[in-house]
Amino acid sequence: MKFIKILHIIDNLGSGGAEKLIEEILPIMDKNKDIDVELLLLTNENNVFAESLKNEGIKINVTGAKNIYNPINIFLIRKFIKESNYDIVHAHLFPTIYWASLAAKTILNNNFKLILTEHSTHNRRRDYFFFKIIDKFIYKEYDKVISISKNTQDNLLNWLNENDNDNEKFIVIENGIDIKKFKNALPYSKEEFCPGCISDNTFITMIGRFSEQKDQKTLIKAMSYLNRSAHLFLVGEGILLDKHKEIVKDLNLEDRVHFLGFRKDIERILKTSDIVVLSSHWEGFGLAALEGMAAGKPVLASNVSGLKEIVSSSGGILFKKGDHKSLANKIKKLLNDKNYYKKIAENCLENSASYSIKKMASKYIKTYKSIL
Repeated sequence: MKFIKILHIIDNLGSGGAEKLIEEILPIMDKNKDIDVELLLLTNENNVFAESLKNEGIKINVTGAKNIYNPINIFLIRKFIKESNYDIVHAHLFPTIYWASLAAKTILNNNFKLILTEHSTHNRRRDYFFFKIIDKFIYKEYDKVISISKNTQDNLLNWLNENDNDNEKFIVIENGIDIKKFKNALPYSKEEFCPGCISDNTFITMIGRFSEQKDQKTLIKAMSYLNRSAHLFLVGEGILLDKHKEIVKDLNLEDRVHFLGFRKDIERILKTSDIVVLSSHWEGFGLAALEGMAAGKPVLASNVSGLKEIVSSSGGILFKKGDHKSLANKIKKLLNDKNYYKKIAENCLENSASYSIKKMASKYIKTYKSIL
């Protein structure tokens, strides 16, 4: 018999880092003899990770609202929570964190604890002072706020004008991944993966949705300074995808930059790659960088919060945000110095072992038990 009943709520199961984390961590939690896990989504659209969760036996529910930004979600979440006897309600991402907080406020004498995971060092709300007032009101309802990195927490506390020394409500639990899945993945042959390519071609890969945050543009521009034997593979979807395709066309790189869309074989793609890059403007943690390290590849990342802490401590390489020439030069150094390449790759692989998703899940479960 399970002792703790937990409901996770998130906008959807699209192809983002937080959504991928939900896919991987919920089955691990549910296997704990003391834990029963369910998932509530705000929409039935674009749920690319839903099938794998269902195959793991995770019950997935949907509020039924057609728009995740519709305030009707407050009442749908409220109704769903009241009909079940949850011990923990755990919210992820905006606007879910708003709707869950407001739903909880309307439930009198509720017996559940409300938890939030902060997944990024920055969001657009923090560009407007008005949202500071709203966020302070929303976050006040949460019993525990978990940040995925120390930098994520520091930025949040600064935004909310909170003091972490005086408030045990805010804690850090760093993200993790399935290390073995990436370390032991079977690579494709380069000829198979990229028709027209040969084994001597250099494969550079970036994983991430096409959004303002990720800045694939810098990496694309860096390709203009690399030997024609180098090929770039961009994995992901997003609202800026077509814009980036135009950039590739304008730079005459259509034969060397490949858009792969959403993929479920990320571990094999990374294992096939020679170099992994994240050129983001900001990150909460940088799971894709960690996955590249676990695959045993040198990882280059922009020197920004959420990436520099992970990459620099793991022996990877940092470059100035938005500086495509610096990035190109650092890639050239890796390719021209085999000993240097080997050293960076070995450091990345060795240090990735510290970020186990099982360790992360254990910390979450310990947190659940501590507040009940």
